[in-house]
Amino acid sequence: MSASYGTIEVVRGRLSQERADELVRFWSRAGALEEEAARARLAQVVCVLRGPDGELAGVNSVYSAELGLVGGRRFWIYRNYMADGTGAALGDMAQRAFLALQAEFDPAVEGPIGICYLMSYEAAKATLPLVNSAYPASRYVGYLDDGRQVRIRYFDGARVGRPREVMMPSLPVDHSYRIVPFAEQDAVGADDVIAFWEREGAMLDEDEAERRVDEVQVVGTLPDGELVAVGTAYLKHNEQLLLDLWHYREFVAEKHRASRLGWAMSLVGRDYLRQRYSGGVDTRASGILYEVENEGLKEFMDYGVWPSADFLFIGENSRGDHVRVHYFPGVATPAPAT
Repeated sequence: MSASYGTIEVVRGRLSQERADELVRFWSRAGALEEEAARARLAQVVCVLRGPDGELAGVNSVYSAELGLVGGRRFWIYRNYMADGTGAALGDMAQRAFLALQAEFDPAVEGPIGICYLMSYEAAKATLPLVNSAYPASRYVGYLDDGRQVRIRYFDGARVGRPREVMMPSLPVDHSYRIVPFAEQDAVGADDVIAFWEREGAMLDEDEAERRVDEVQVVGTLPDGELVAVGTAYLKHNEQLLLDLWHYREFVAEKHRASRLGWAMSLVGRDYLRQRYSGGVDTRASGILYEVENEGLKEFMDYGVWPSADFLFIGENSRGDHVRVHYFPGVATPAPAT
């Protein structure tokens, strides 16, 4: 890959002795690494950057580590060292490293399931100011105790559960149900929702049912108008992400749980809240958070990013539920907690 800053070459697994010695001299001369540490890092090198004059101008490398912030899942932790004046190559170097690692990724084998970029808040604000960055693609998932921002990108087909072959789920929408925003219809009222919860044993406390009915976002009905599913959301600050998010919950009548109703409800609820944010109607939250309790869903839908729904796995809560987030467009990354 050639650009105005020079040429990027993937050298992972094929460093000649001459190139290895050149890299050691590059690190040592710049004071980045002493010779012993430099030679130990050679096996971790992914790409090198050569300037227009052919001289070595940058190098990146990765090492495998469990990321406690993201439920202890294993990622490639990215590092790079660039000579002065080569900042324009930073994004391309990171992108080339990800593509090289993606090419060797096998979802059926235990190992890192994505790449992790660690950077200071100031560096991230200058180069990757949004929670969803387009290039190099990465998503914000919080901060380490030392103040470094954590951004991740899952490999295609990566799962957060046990390693196994990729088999993309079929998630058709069942159009026999009618799913609409609660505020944009008048067939289902607050009393209908409370009666539904009581009938299905979802809400035994009448006071709690009356309080939560104000949180209803979407409802699902049969063609005859019978209420069979309700989606609610409440606003809460998330300590890991340091953002206010809609915490979304769904309850589907027992007879309808084997259908795709719950999946369709989640898509309608996501789009409804996202459209309100994008349209400036309600900008209090930066996205939507799911806490997945169902063991079957955690096993079946354990992809790093849910296909089509775009919910990112960011870890587990104290109960062991999978925690996932969907960011709204254009949200800025928050500063670390002081």
